[in-house]
Amino acid sequence: MARPVLEVRHLYVDSGETAACRDISFAVGPGQVLCVLGGEGAGKSRLMRCIGLDFPPASGSILVQGTDVTGATSERRRQLRARSIELVHPPAPAGVRDLTVPGSRAGVLLQAGSGATAPVAGMRQRIQIAKALTHGADVLLLDEPFVGVEHGVRLRIMELLERLRTQTQTAVVVTSRHAEVARALADDIVVLDEGEMVETGPAQQILEDPHHHRTRALVEARRSA
Repeated sequence: MARPVLEVRHLYVDSGETAACRDISFAVGPGQVLCVLGGEGAGKSRLMRCIGLDFPPASGSILVQGTDVTGATSERRRQLRARSIELVHPPAPAGVRDLTVPGSRAGVLLQAGSGATAPVAGMRQRIQIAKALTHGADVLLLDEPFVGVEHGVRLRIMELLERLRTQTQTAVVVTSRHAEVARALADDIVVLDEGEMVETGPAQQILEDPHHHRTRALVEARRSA
């Protein structure tokens, strides 16, 4: 088995008024996609920001390519975010311009005829996935990448993710509250409920035979939709 690109070990993440993430552990190998599945307030975004080095955890560790980056200095964090770790936040709300401008190679991959400043939900996601594809990022973190995104853009994001996983060694972590996202993309799943990891394992196994009541609720919400 190949060495994991990303390892999260017993991570505790403090938060303000919402529940903290407690004792989160998982590993993502080269070219693999892990989906962090959970409802509103599960702690998904807070967890992703911590892994993306926006702030340190209360305890635990984050390893990238076997190197512990948890206690990285400000300069080292800046370097890692510039070269190794791409953290992509949810799409901008409708009508809000995303002023991110892609590099030349990323722009070619996007085939964005309307320009990078068009108020299109999902543009930032496409830009940064393309960056990870062209620049060889070690870790790509996508926080709710399909919220408010129209079907055509959603398909283009999925196409970029498929190219990323087949053409690079990048480890991808995607958060979602929708089981169909995990079904479409994930090799493995971690289910969060109020900051706790309540179920984890291969995506097909968990989606077909969920054990925890929170997982069952998320899966049944898809089946009844």
